[in-house]
Amino acid sequence: MTGFMDIKTLKTFLSVAKLKNFSAAARELNTVQPTVSRHISDLENELGTKLFLRTTHQVELTAAGEVLLPEARAILANDLRVKELVGKALESKESVLNIGYLATACSFFLPKLLGDFSSNNSKVTTHLFEMTAQEQKEALIENKIDIAFSRRQPQLDGRIFNVEKIYTDKLVAILPANHALASSEKVSLKDLADEKFILFRRTEWSEMYEHITLLCQERGFSLDVTFHPDNMRHLITSVSSGLGVSIAPQCIKFIADKNCVCKPIEEVSLVLPLYIYYKRDKMSEPLGHLVSNCLSHAQDIQTMLVDN
Repeated sequence: MTGFMDIKTLKTFLSVAKLKNFSAAARELNTVQPTVSRHISDLENELGTKLFLRTTHQVELTAAGEVLLPEARAILANDLRVKELVGKALESKESVLNIGYLATACSFFLPKLLGDFSSNNSKVTTHLFEMTAQEQKEALIENKIDIAFSRRQPQLDGRIFNVEKIYTDKLVAILPANHALASSEKVSLKDLADEKFILFRRTEWSEMYEHITLLCQERGFSLDVTFHPDNMRHLITSVSSGLGVSIAPQCIKFIADKNCVCKPIEEVSLVLPLYIYYKRDKMSEPLGHLVSNCLSHAQDIQTMLVDN
């Protein structure tokens, strides 16, 4: 509606028509009489006709007022109906959360975490996207995902993104089950000096690669990297097949098969936290619930990683 014929003005008109008194209408509308008079005057000016005949004690509708009366009632009834429909639509609308995750780093806790979350948030639909850390960074920036379970992302601006730690991982040696060191409690890098290594490319795991390379150089040898796997499962299959040994995050043990073993490395102190990243200005109610769930279970997730 345009001009002065808005919902508030029509409510004033209907109140005056019902009570036949400007003061009584003002009391019903919880306002003052001059405001009621102004609303009616504005409405009459817009329609170009008088709507009420004013007498000393009360007011009566004019012929034009009688015509407007049922139309005003219908407009207000429709306004109420629209608000109810929109309200019901909002109540029933399912929210969607798009989640990017690192497969192996999340394999041991994410299914249960999201299962519990979905049970308690039945109107929230979650979509999962397995991604690399680089893909997660781009998807977060482009708003293709709402939250990422990722390793450290220094390129993400802390003024734009929130970051919360979920757990801290460490590096372990991955050996074939029939390896001479497979029964050892732990291994030393020197023990692996003559081994063929299966490692991710430096561009994919620069922090880990440089840390291990430096430690080996300090001990008088260089890594003999003969193969770069495509993903963690590829790495496990390659080690299990006897193609070499590897160094990877401890969480890989949750997807390892019986043909390989994971052993702590004495000299390696590098830690690999897993974080959640999400945009500060995109914090919806469902996302807030998910973040809260993650943080409340963080200690349990850390314990699960260490104890299993």
